[in-house]
Amino acid sequence: MSFTLVGDVHMGPSNSTRPGEETPGLMKRFVEEINGTPDMDFLVELGDRVNNLNYEKDRENALKFARIMNSLSVPYYPILGNHDIHYLTKEENREIYGQPVENRVAFVKGYKLIFLDTEEPVIEGVGGSVSNEQLKWLERELNSDDLSKIIFAHHPADDQEIRDNPHFVQFPQLAFVENREKVRETVGRGKNVLAYINGHVHWLGLYECNRIPYISVPSFTEAWPEKSGAPGMFAQVFISENGRLELTIRSLNPRRILGKFFWNSTCSSL
Repeated sequence: MSFTLVGDVHMGPSNSTRPGEETPGLMKRFVEEINGTPDMDFLVELGDRVNNLNYEKDRENALKFARIMNSLSVPYYPILGNHDIHYLTKEENREIYGQPVENRVAFVKGYKLIFLDTEEPVIEGVGGSVSNEQLKWLERELNSDDLSKIIFAHHPADDQEIRDNPHFVQFPQLAFVENREKVRETVGRGKNVLAYINGHVHWLGLYECNRIPYISVPSFTEAWPEKSGAPGMFAQVFISENGRLELTIRSLNPRRILGKFFWNSTCSSL
């Protein structure tokens, strides 16, 4: 199974090191790139599609994002990020993207994809949390069958070192799911969990807990320390029949492979 991951696109007015005004053209290039990639099964969009400004602009940019993504030749699954619901509601996001954006599951080639909403509620407009009801739902989905599973969310549930991340120097606690220990405990009890994959922190993060990799996907748009020159970063994953996971980090600007990482049950380069 092969799939693509993209997140933290921040379409809209440029803000600090997030040159959101560059993203419409770059996202069109990205869609063309994915459409030209053979044997790609689906795409997961990890949230923060807009650089929130106000209701009108956020809705306009969300609609623009949806139109671009609707040109994909493979199915895509959007997840909510904190910026997506700063002015727009979850219901409005569902309406704009024409599909669910909260907790749900999908089945592809015998794998179970679990999409976890970490905005229950948003903490101080930035951080994430997972409600007790969601944890019960996650426990059920992780243990109701023997399929191999991958969890997708916006916020990290790991304990990666965040102090050198320029966006969270002032509030490191907002880089994560607030009750991440409970999330990891739930994930650790799950059957055949291959990975937990998220966005939010704008950089590549690789962490392991209970032999499960926790992967943070870099932002598509983040140009730090520059104010322009969005890199168009994204990730692609290939999972072999024996459960070996291969993660490739790519960019469009310039177009290159930035690194490959591998993980399986017996050895790991993460």
